[in-house]
Amino acid sequence: MVTSHQRHGVLRTSVAVLSTVLALTVGATSGASSYASFISTVIGGTTTQTIDKGNGKKINNGQDNGMSLAEWKKTADSVVQEVASEGITLLKNNNNVLPLSKGSKVTLFGRSSTDLVLGGTGAGTVDPKNAVDLKTAMEEDQRFAVNKAVWDFYSSYAGKKGYVRSNGSYMGALPKDIFVAEPPISEYTDAVRNSYGEFSDAAIVVFSRVGGEGSDMPTGDFGDGTKYLALQPQEKAVLQEIRDSGKFAKTIAVINSSNAMELSWIDSQEYGVDGCLWVGGLGQSGAKALAKVLDGEVNPSGHLVDTYASDSFSSPAMVNFGDFTYKNAKDIAAKIGDANAATKYVVYREGIYVGYRYYETRYADAVTRQSSHARDAAGATQGDSWNYTKEVVYPFGYGLSYGKDNGQPFTQRISQSTFDDSGVHITVTVTNEGNVAGKSVVQLYAQQPYTDGGLEKSAVQLVGFGKTDTLEPGASQEVRIDVKQRDYSTYDALGQKTYVLDAGTYYFAVGNGAHDALNNMLAAQGYNTAQGMDANGDVSKTASWTLDKSTRLDKSASGSTVTNQFDSAGLEHYGKETGYLTRSDWTSFPQAYKDLEASEQMIADLNQSGTYKPDNSGKKAVTGKNANINIAQMVGVDFDDPKWNTFIEQLTVDDLLRIVTQSGQIAVPTIAYPQVFMKDGPAGNNVRKYVEDGTSATGYASEVVTAATFNAKLAEKLGDAMAEDWIRTKTAGAYAPAVNIHRTPYAGRNFEYYSEDGVLSGQIATSQLQTMQKRGLFTFIKHFVLNDQETNRIGVSTFANEQSIREIYLRAFEQTFTEGKTKATMGAFNRIGATWAGAYKPLLKNVVREEWGSTAIIDTDIAINPVLQTLGAGLENGNTMWATSADTIYNVGKQMVKNDNKMILNMQEAAHYILFNISGTIGINGITTTTIVKRVNPYWMNIALGVVAVVALLDVACIVLLVKRTRSGRSAQKGDK
Repeated sequence: MVTSHQRHGVLRTSVAVLSTVLALTVGATSGASSYASFISTVIGGTTTQTIDKGNGKKINNGQDNGMSLAEWKKTADSVVQEVASEGITLLKNNNNVLPLSKGSKVTLFGRSSTDLVLGGTGAGTVDPKNAVDLKTAMEEDQRFAVNKAVWDFYSSYAGKKGYVRSNGSYMGALPKDIFVAEPPISEYTDAVRNSYGEFSDAAIVVFSRVGGEGSDMPTGDFGDGTKYLALQPQEKAVLQEIRDSGKFAKTIAVINSSNAMELSWIDSQEYGVDGCLWVGGLGQSGAKALAKVLDGEVNPSGHLVDTYASDSFSSPAMVNFGDFTYKNAKDIAAKIGDANAATKYVVYREGIYVGYRYYETRYADAVTRQSSHARDAAGATQGDSWNYTKEVVYPFGYGLSYGKDNGQPFTQRISQSTFDDSGVHITVTVTNEGNVAGKSVVQLYAQQPYTDGGLEKSAVQLVGFGKTDTLEPGASQEVRIDVKQRDYSTYDALGQKTYVLDAGTYYFAVGNGAHDALNNMLAAQGYNTAQGMDANGDVSKTASWTLDKSTRLDKSASGSTVTNQFDSAGLEHYGKETGYLTRSDWTSFPQAYKDLEASEQMIADLNQSGTYKPDNSGKKAVTGKNANINIAQMVGVDFDDPKWNTFIEQLTVDDLLRIVTQSGQIAVPTIAYPQVFMKDGPAGNNVRKYVEDGTSATGYASEVVTAATFNAKLAEKLGDAMAEDWIRTKTAGAYAPAVNIHRTPYAGRNFEYYSEDGVLSGQIATSQLQTMQKRGLFTFIKHFVLNDQETNRIGVSTFANEQSIREIYLRAFEQTFTEGKTKATMGAFNRIGATWAGAYKPLLKNVVREEWGSTAIIDTDIAINPVLQTLGAGLENGNTMWATSADTIYNVGKQMVKNDNKMILNMQEAAHYILFNISGTIGINGITTTTIVKRVNPYWMNIALGVVAVVALLDVACIVLLVKRTRSGRSAQKGDK
């Protein structure tokens, strides 16, 4: 029998439990309300309701292509395969071991063969649940018979500690968590080894590396002196196992990495590799493209987008890559607080000599004997002992094809060239002299006249490219490339402070990559192997032009004057010497810039929130005006039309705060602005679901694979496909493409950036985004700018000179703004010099608005640090939007704006940019000129509130009952007395 005392105890426990649950559910619901928009993008639901109050004109800024969802999924998947097919790059093909005969019996080696790298992590992830595995792809249509015993052996290691290839996480993984994941051959069973004989036509070995958002690849060794991008001991053992078995007729290496690995082992007799394919991050079905390349259905036409050095640490940029802490970090934190994230820095001491610009220039100087540090007493140069063939395994732009023994079946010659005030116009005749149909990439490079000790210039630079159609054997096609003068000029930051063309002879050449083109240029200058060249060039692949006097190119795309804007990005601004690498003296090869001490001025500049001062003087902001204009009525209205002023003045201060601080994703009833979704990313919108059936959208190949196609028309097709996915997932904004530079091989997000070259990156990105925006999207080109490493990305001070910023890091962005007319850009967490990128006026106002004439939205990276990503300084200096759907920045803004008229005016200016761009997108589809919008709770919020109400009622009921029983007990005790 339950006693009264026991019942009382049960009630007390129930009250305690229910009160705790109530507190937790209220807290969770409150927190969820701050992220309502974001949560709805993940699990569904809407935070708004639209009501048409009349018969106004309905907005339709773009719609799906009319296919059924099933048809579209097949079409989208075919685009994934097409991009991968043209991006896969043939690096070696000894004795034409490839393609393999259809029906060949093959063995797939390497644990990664069962777990291909599809993309990267974070914004560029691809959902593996939707991916085609390599065995399935190889066996489709009976292309190949795959060794099941070995496949099952590797598959059995999935998830085992020590054999897990960590892909990082959204905010990064520690180096100790990254493994190659290759089981030791000592664990190979007899059954595995006995299976070789039956599947011996070829051994195909997959080597994978993966990077991720928030975490660069480890630059330390693994305890045995091995670098992460080098061949690991357990991988060497696999190759030796294949060789020593004596069973396999051919060994094919597949490089499944978007980061440039060390590949000198490919040509080592020690491992017996006969053929090699680079495939990058393949996307959801790129494995099928790989199978088609292996059996010859597809003739590979990709070319490398990075220089593959024999030593992945050998570039000058690697010396100053990673974790560097200010010498007086404690003083900095004490003066301006830890929240400013201001104690880390990185110095780009390599200047313009990034990627091939270093390796090829070093080679050119070794050949032409221009190394000033090696002069004899008479002043004659003695050259440079630096050896290109030992330094570089595969040059930027390199790639082979099937159809001829040397892997180069396509001949190219410059058949016509003209030079005028607009630039260079070159026609290249391409002929397929092989026995297999295929496509050929035309790469045009330039060399500017260089004076020893003068302006820094690369000995070769990509200035344009094109790709043929499929050419049958014997067929020819002409490819014309037009190059603007700016694209082969130099930025003179110290002298004329603008772009210049120096007097002298300019050489142009085509070739199979930067190195081949450079050899052709050197041949045109009279050099050959006798002077140290590693191969004789072909003069028929060159053209030259002589400029009699130097020319200033100081007019921007908008007609304004181009002059220095990034002086404060260099250490010299603070009276310190950087010591940049100079071509005139290669002994200036940089050392790590350690123990940098921040001066008082630097510390003041590092204090982002301290750089903004409220101001109530001047023009009084008009808000909450009753003009009866909704967002639908602003579609197609020019940016400079005065109607925008009236429209913006309708917004209340709270409306402005929500638009600016919540990614433009929160509904604003005042102007009938609906909830607008924006989402990642560079590999597709596959974290979102198709509206029709709730399945994930397409996972495309990594951006490096797209760039490796060297095919701008295919990039347009990709952009159209990606737009379709965004439309079918009700997502208006695309956080893509990403165009930062591969400054080093170890940057964690190289997979979602195109290349080490700004011209290639800029053209591919521009082609892709233009078709996306034509379909009604707005693209956020990212991460703007100098976000070239993930280590300390939040707040790191990035010091670089104006020339390198202009010629290397801004190059891709500039084209997407000026030619692509991007509607938006996503900023970066890092600082430019000592100033947060989102508050760097010279970039955001002087360059974007004035030089480039852009009206694009300037967004932050995800707004998680209101001190660094400060609202006041950001708005004042040109940032327009904070990438978040939470209330953190909004709540900070509510306090800041109370006594600050200037901030209200700045928010109105920002809202103008935001609403102008979004008004032309699918984000407001369905809105009419008579629509009103109401905020509502999404379905899951109503469920949550219902749970809270039920728990609250139960808790109250238990409390009431407990009180009654307590009183009753006390009364009984009194009665007993």
